Amino acid sequence: MMVMSKTGVLDLVSGVGGKREKTEVISTVQRYHGYHEGDEESRKLRNANYADMVNKYYDLVTSFYEYGWGESFHFAPRLKGESFRESIKRYEHFIALQLGLKPGMKVLDVGCGVGGPLREIARFSLTSITGVNNNEYQISRGIELNRIAGLDETCDFVKADFMKMPFPDDNFDAIYAIEATCHAADVVGCYKEICRVLKPGQCFAAYEWCMTDSFDPNNQEHQKIKVLFRLCVSVCAHS
Repeated sequence: MMVMSKTGVLDLVSGVGGKREKTEVISTVQRYHGYHEGDEESRKLRNANYADMVNKYYDLVTSFYEYGWGESFHFAPRLKGESFRESIKRYEHFIALQLGLKPGMKVLDVGCGVGGPLREIARFSLTSITGVNNNEYQISRGIELNRIAGLDETCDFVKADFMKMPFPDDNFDAIYAIEATCHAADVVGCYKEICRVLKPGQCFAAYEWCMTDSFDPNNQEHQKIKVLFRLCVSVCAHS
């Protein structure tokens, strides 16, 4: 099992950056789950308050993710004989290869977490990567982990909503997102914003959770499965 860095363990133990009272944790969890009840009212609430929803979730789980999952908060299929860490690295290297990243390119990681993929891809491709994240605690962790990895001069973080990024048009040579844009209130709007800051003729690559064409939004059983999947992802990450 992957474990986080020693400094991260100390943060988890001391509560640095995210200490909460038990009652506050319970109310935050209940409010987060309320965004995913599957009915029309919860959908409207989720869309109206997506930034609050995402921040509440990641304030609660970041230390546990890092402790049990490592610094890369995403899934990866494992090949026979491959370790967990090897599968994560291969998955990240693959997206770098698909984008054709080359030394010196200016790259954007949309929804970067604490920057695990950012650091691995930067080392692999010798590129400069900026991570966009709207969660202050995760950015503080990412800055510290970049410093430890010796990447603080070539990679950085910007606290921003990826629906309204503070970058000029045509700014990046390549952009990627790994299991992040599912949190967007408006997926089309999110991808339009990504397209705006990507240089013409360059590529955007993403790994994302998707529903198949068999999903029927009017089928209550399908809606229930969708909600349960979200909850199972949370439980698996916490295990």
